[in-house]
Amino acid sequence: MAGFAQAKRPAGVSYPSKRYAPLNRCAYCDATDNLSDEHIIPFGLGGELVLPKGSCEKHRKATSKVEDFVLRQYLCPLRSHLGLPSRKPHLRPDGYPLILKRGAHSWKQKVSLKDHPGMVRFVIFDPPGRVAGRLPVQETYSFRLTTAQIFPDVDQRLARLGADGFEDNVNVNAMALARVVAKIAHAFAIAELGVDAFEETYLNDLISDGAPDWTYWVGGHDRGRVVQARELHKLSFLRRGEDLSVIVHLFVAYCPRDAYEVIVGRIRSGITLPQNLVE
Repeated sequence: MAGFAQAKRPAGVSYPSKRYAPLNRCAYCDATDNLSDEHIIPFGLGGELVLPKGSCEKHRKATSKVEDFVLRQYLCPLRSHLGLPSRKPHLRPDGYPLILKRGAHSWKQKVSLKDHPGMVRFVIFDPPGRVAGRLPVQETYSFRLTTAQIFPDVDQRLARLGADGFEDNVNVNAMALARVVAKIAHAFAIAELGVDAFEETYLNDLISDGAPDWTYWVGGHDRGRVVQARELHKLSFLRRGEDLSVIVHLFVAYCPRDAYEVIVGRIRSGITLPQNLVE
């Protein structure tokens, strides 16, 4: 990516990295043939948590397709800013459309990465319906945007564009984002605890093909404090009675308080969670 003014991860911040023992079956179904390694956090987000022989061909295609959509649209500018890995770097755009503003005047302009103001808006959902007491299937949902400042010189960058403010178009399919977050949470729980740790898992349909009850299982989570970043992303467990949630906190250094909660399944009695991973 020569010629791009990339941001860097803060000092001391690394990718989450672990290679688990081979699962030898699909983490999302009971298939045992044509298995491939599963990146729990997508490769394009710096995913170095690997579950060997953990995904069948059907689910590899399903998860790859939805990951590709989210990473190459909604998160594409952020990935480019941070120089995150890509299997198809030639497909990265040469610019990003913004609505630039100066006073009461506004205009649309395609801005190259080196000139981009470097502020990214994260989509944060309401808490999961199961936590908030909503019905399993909701006709509508709501979300808010939280802004991450990637570069400290945003005002100077805007000034060079002749602007004092801007808007970007957050291009996101809500269920697609929920499917990616659900896939991360489910695969992490299976990798850490094993398939037999659960009486029932809740996310299989959502991960495979989407599901109308996605807001019941996936939602936003306020960590209640600013979290210090040691790794680019942080995954942890949260017990809710018989249910086990995974807190998926992406880009901790740039979004230090807001995360996602995913209710993975009903955990068997007697299962002990790794204390270093408990929220």
